[in-house]
Amino acid sequence: MKVENVFGSNLVRIQCKDASIYRDEELTKTINQIFNSEMVQKRARNGKGDSHNGAGLTTVGQPYGLINYSGASKVVEWVSEQLLLSREHLGLANKGNKVYYKRSWANRLFRGGYGLCHRHIKVDEYMKSYGYKEENFRPDAVAILYVDVPEGSSNLVICRDGDDYVPIDNFKEEDMYSIKPIEGELLIHSPDIWHAVSVHNSDLPRNVFVFDIDYV
Repeated sequence: MKVENVFGSNLVRIQCKDASIYRDEELTKTINQIFNSEMVQKRARNGKGDSHNGAGLTTVGQPYGLINYSGASKVVEWVSEQLLLSREHLGLANKGNKVYYKRSWANRLFRGGYGLCHRHIKVDEYMKSYGYKEENFRPDAVAILYVDVPEGSSNLVICRDGDDYVPIDNFKEEDMYSIKPIEGELLIHSPDIWHAVSVHNSDLPRNVFVFDIDYV
């Protein structure tokens, strides 16, 4: 486990040393089927509330989150263990000792795709599809598991004093902290942290699993 303090907030980085946990054959098959579904392929972009721009796919907003996908049990168990180990570093040591998944989904980014600056504290159209309202959505933590990180892949960019759904070109260099994740890395942070995704510059896709959780 590695803890980095970025603009006053801790980010926890943990490496999964067993690739079979996040590369479960059944889970991969299920996610690919969902990515290839008409609902995902023809997903309408929602402007405000949609951080993804350019080429890519997401299962966010689809019925039944990633934690319920066939083959997901191993990755959910491992991620839950790491989230519990990270509570103290997130300032949440006194929270519950179980993990409740409010949302979970997969993102696939293709060449030229990127993510606008955002946080995980406001209800957008996708969150509404889960039945959340402003007063009951805010999670305790956000976790991102990097499954495929090819050469030239996007970086996670933490933005100081961010703004909703603007590109990282809007920020000064000193107001950005770029993280180059590696395959199998889990990054855990507060939902308050402004973050974006730089342009993906690989012909191979970047695949990540994302989790919004509460400690209960």
